[in-house]
Amino acid sequence: MEIEQCIAGAKRISSTLRGLVNYARPGPLVLSKISLHRLVSDTLAFIEHQPMLRGKKLENSVPRDLPHIRADANQLSQVLMNLLLNAAEATPEGGKISISASKLTYVDLIELRVTDTGCGIPADVLAHVFEPFFTTKRGRGTGLGLSICQAYVRGHEGEIRVDSVVNHGTTVTLTLPIRQVEMDESQKEASEMVV
Repeated sequence: MEIEQCIAGAKRISSTLRGLVNYARPGPLVLSKISLHRLVSDTLAFIEHQPMLRGKKLENSVPRDLPHIRADANQLSQVLMNLLLNAAEATPEGGKISISASKLTYVDLIELRVTDTGCGIPADVLAHVFEPFFTTKRGRGTGLGLSICQAYVRGHEGEIRVDSVVNHGTTVTLTLPIRQVEMDESQKEASEMVV
């Protein structure tokens, strides 16, 4: 019994230290061409069997034809995973968690939204959700999840916003630049030849 408690304590410490390092010094972005629909599908497939998601409907409403973006797939996947697990904790059995996205008109930005039908966040708590070490999960959370999400999204020159209504649910909105994929040399030569 004491050994199990030591192992659980060591895992919590390790998780906290990893979170601190990620928050204080996020690694350099490794940009690649990303389909948000595919990234969301892969992330949902990875977490759908988590016990906290049992009895909750997961919905990927990200259009397949959205423009691809240039982003760090690993960082965006971590952001999505964190947001989905937060939504799962707040959503009762029978509730729904959906991910949607759209290209904003007249600008090269995409909005990605994670929406749940959970308990919502009171206004006095909502004002602090991005503060490092702020948590309402007594003894279970480090308070770094949303801080790290914010750091990763800002590292992509994007923004993150949380809107919530108590007893109705929460929507977290990421606004990310599309960053048109640069043409390789053969594409550049071909486009220069077509005048």
